[in-house]
Amino acid sequence: MASLSLWQPKSHYRQTRKGKILQSTTELYLRDDLGLGYTIPSHSSAKRNNVSVTITGSATKISNAQNLLELLIPTYSKTDKTEKTRLVVVDTNVLLHNLDVLEHSSCAISNIVIPQTALLECRHRSFTAYNRVMDLLKSSTSKDDSSDKKRCAIFFPDCHHISTQIMAKKKMTVNEENDMRIRQVALYYGDKLAGSGVDVILLTDDKDCRKLALKEQKDALDDESLLYQPMSVREHILDLENEDHEISLSDLVAQFSTVVSTEQTKKQYYPAHLPQNELSIGVKSGKFFQGYIRAERGCHDKCYVTVRQGEDRVAVNIIGAKDINRAVDGDIVAIELNPVSKWIGSDNDVSVQKKVKHGAGIAEETAEPSIRDESNVMDEVEVPAEMKQDPEEISMRKPTGRVMGIIRRNFRTNYCGSIFTIDKSMLEEKQDDDISERDRIVNEYEVEHPDGSTTCVFFAVDARIPPVLIRTTQRERLLSKRILIAIDSWPSDSPYPLGHYVKTMGVTGVKDVETEVLLHEHNIPCDPFPAKVLACLPPEDYKIELEPGRIDLRHLPVLSIDPPGCQDIDDALHCIVLPNGNYQVGVHIADVTHYVKAGTAIDLEAANRSTSTYLVNKRLDMLPKLLTTDLCSLKGNVDRFAFSVLWEVTPEADIVDVQFKKSIIHSIAALTYQQAQGMIDQPDDETDIKASAVKRLNSLARILRKRRIDTGALTLASPEVKFVLDSESLNPTDVQAYTLYEANALVEEFMLFANVTVGKKILRHYPTLSVLRRHPAPNRSMFDSLISKAKCKGFSINIEDSKHLADSLDAAVLEEDPYFNKLLRILSTRCMSPAQYFCSGEYKPTDWHHYGLAAPVYTHFTSPIRRYADVCVHRLLAAAIGVEPLPVHLSSKSYLHDLAANMNRRHRSAQLAGRASVQLHTLIVFSGENGNKEEDAYVLDVDTNASSEPSFTVIVPRYGIEGRVRIPNITANDKNIVRDAEKHLISYKGKKIQVFDKVRVKIYVNVVQETQKELMIDLVSPVFGEQVDKTSCGEIEATLEKKRKASTKSSSGPTSAKKRKKNKSKK
Repeated sequence: MASLSLWQPKSHYRQTRKGKILQSTTELYLRDDLGLGYTIPSHSSAKRNNVSVTITGSATKISNAQNLLELLIPTYSKTDKTEKTRLVVVDTNVLLHNLDVLEHSSCAISNIVIPQTALLECRHRSFTAYNRVMDLLKSSTSKDDSSDKKRCAIFFPDCHHISTQIMAKKKMTVNEENDMRIRQVALYYGDKLAGSGVDVILLTDDKDCRKLALKEQKDALDDESLLYQPMSVREHILDLENEDHEISLSDLVAQFSTVVSTEQTKKQYYPAHLPQNELSIGVKSGKFFQGYIRAERGCHDKCYVTVRQGEDRVAVNIIGAKDINRAVDGDIVAIELNPVSKWIGSDNDVSVQKKVKHGAGIAEETAEPSIRDESNVMDEVEVPAEMKQDPEEISMRKPTGRVMGIIRRNFRTNYCGSIFTIDKSMLEEKQDDDISERDRIVNEYEVEHPDGSTTCVFFAVDARIPPVLIRTTQRERLLSKRILIAIDSWPSDSPYPLGHYVKTMGVTGVKDVETEVLLHEHNIPCDPFPAKVLACLPPEDYKIELEPGRIDLRHLPVLSIDPPGCQDIDDALHCIVLPNGNYQVGVHIADVTHYVKAGTAIDLEAANRSTSTYLVNKRLDMLPKLLTTDLCSLKGNVDRFAFSVLWEVTPEADIVDVQFKKSIIHSIAALTYQQAQGMIDQPDDETDIKASAVKRLNSLARILRKRRIDTGALTLASPEVKFVLDSESLNPTDVQAYTLYEANALVEEFMLFANVTVGKKILRHYPTLSVLRRHPAPNRSMFDSLISKAKCKGFSINIEDSKHLADSLDAAVLEEDPYFNKLLRILSTRCMSPAQYFCSGEYKPTDWHHYGLAAPVYTHFTSPIRRYADVCVHRLLAAAIGVEPLPVHLSSKSYLHDLAANMNRRHRSAQLAGRASVQLHTLIVFSGENGNKEEDAYVLDVDTNASSEPSFTVIVPRYGIEGRVRIPNITANDKNIVRDAEKHLISYKGKKIQVFDKVRVKIYVNVVQETQKELMIDLVSPVFGEQVDKTSCGEIEATLEKKRKASTKSSSGPTSAKKRKKNKSKK
């Protein structure tokens, strides 16, 4: 090594994403003064404003071996009753897959060396893991640290250290070269610490690397002793656990090999992935296409990949486990298109037939955003005439393909869910039709190992993730828990991905635990606001006073109308009579941008969160509480800053003038909807200022609403519910349908009025930079099912445009059933994708249209406390009226594109989290003592597929619940069943079920496994066949309790393993 020059130029070739080959030359400067690496200790300072601040210390060089020995932390072996000091050198894969072990609070691996080579490769492959490694490096404890758990993390700059340079061979790959560098680092430390009593360990899960480590040492050393010991992570953890039985880290170790039985490992479940070089050549030549694979919501075996076709982007469907070939949602894959004969829409349609899952959940509000609308991607292509076998074949089809290889894995950091088990003796008594898919998987792949660990099957809460096989030593303790796991690998000889346990979140079914789960699964930011954000807030003694440039409107009778208990009041209204007989109407919106300045820490945090999330029992704010519920909230009887839109209108609601002003207001009342409705209904009294204002506003709102409807605005519906919560525990005691008043429509109308007015204003000044909201017109195919169903009742649904659709819905009324019209409006809402935020410069003006509101231009201005889009619009409007300059970042269309994408994603996640919270609290209500209930329901859909179980979907208006109901005592192949797809009807021996029929159902909770519960719906009437209500509510509970006890008894205690082995040998 002494002959090496301190300057080394190095050239290599790399391929760009577009397939070009580039030569890169780097100059490498070697140093001989880097010692044995560097530590970066961190120290915690005193609390500032009740926030603990951590300051990272400067890097400290370890000059020599003696200096290193003073830093290393020994561990006490309780088995040998001696102290041992180990120094662990880690490779890249350990950093990528076993950080949970290295970070563990026990500090079992107390001395860690992270080579620069491993760190750089880690950054290249996973920036999330890289950030965690950097935090690990900063976690070194100082000498005077008083804590019991200490860690010494060392960064070693091997790329520039002259003593760890290697002579790479010509045919050596980059990975082989990096492994050789890391082995050289371990050899260097082993040499420096020889004879000191410190064991140097190279931690790697690469078998070939461990073999080479032994071979290289034997070739280089004269005697049989080794300077360092190569070990796998599992081997090292087992050694540590043998020395101290209180350490339990085996469950955290990543898995890379199949852990099922010997007989099963011989089977190859999937075709091998092609090597990276073949994938690269295939993508470049056009044989393969590259893109992110995305699973459709609710399943993991139906995915799509977006690929480019000229200037357009097309979604290619990947259906079935074989074609998906071990790809997981979010991976970057290379796919090959299937022959046209296998595309969806042809005679050989490859759609997946699944067993219908019966159960209940919260009714959907809108359709899932389609690929076309959400990402501006085509989901159908026209098949060229020369590729058709029959000229009359369908010309438009959905292309399908198969995964040929994984270009880059993008496993999420953690997945939340539970492990399941079954009583195999009970399973043998069930008929095949009664055995669920989950039970089949658990029965086949749950395996016990000689070392006492068990391979368990983990089912994620996110149904887009396939079951995961994890190996654990604490199976019994985890059975009734919600846990986090990480996916490590998916070899071709494993039916499902392999992973490892990370941590326990809590007991399944507990409200607080399940709430934490739904926040985690929907990626809702719920951490406390950091110190740098809180530092942006005004001081506690801040007072709101009139400022230059603001108009004083405190003399106006401004009031707000909101739900009971609302604390984040965004908007307030006023309406007074002018001397000329016209009205002055004002919509006053909280001036959030006065406190949230562009580019500050609080602004960046709000941009990331994008929206407040409303759960049944809590609210997760976009802004800190001081702003959300105090300084920005337009509460009654206090001064507040506002951004006001002031109209002069005639009593017939014709606009005479409009102004936009920064203002200061004083709200005279914070009314609830019910209080406002009382004012609307009471007789006129000019002496009552509040009631007179509300009545004037309501008269104008009626006119504005009629105009909107006349121009084609839709009046849609959704099955909203509200919960009655216990005042102390906040547990739900009842669930009720949400009552809407005319006062709700009053507020909605003026918010729409303000949003449209502001949208037009900012668009005139910033035609390519405005943040708007569009609602794409639905495809006819999305309405086909509804049109067919309405026809069964004699109604025609015209969807030529929103006006025709609105008129069709207004005409579809059944006098004998008033709920029918609302049902049609609910189903119409589901035929439409949700609205999306966008930058006006990205779409043509014809695509700005908001279909549901029949508005050519629409934006969000009225809720800046809880929506970041409104904050952006406030800044655009302030710049448009010359009050403040436009922030620089809002002048970038690329920035606005990313901002809109994040807002859409966060908004959708908040909606799903809110629905999940409603689902959770509904389950809690029905799990109570009087949980089983009978209620009226309406049929939404009838399954007329000849091969499926006779069933239908219902909605229960009283509770906002929707679910699949199986017709009892009838099998799929019963000859007496008559299915009529055109009339959406199933009949059996004179009894029938048709879409929109009113039926009687029973709602109850089914216990799947101990604390695992699910909401179920059974048919009560009409009665089919020999259907009998065999089980009363009390008998159901007794039966479930008996099953729970039997399940608990069979899955716990020392006899459980013997029972499982016995059952397995029987099979």
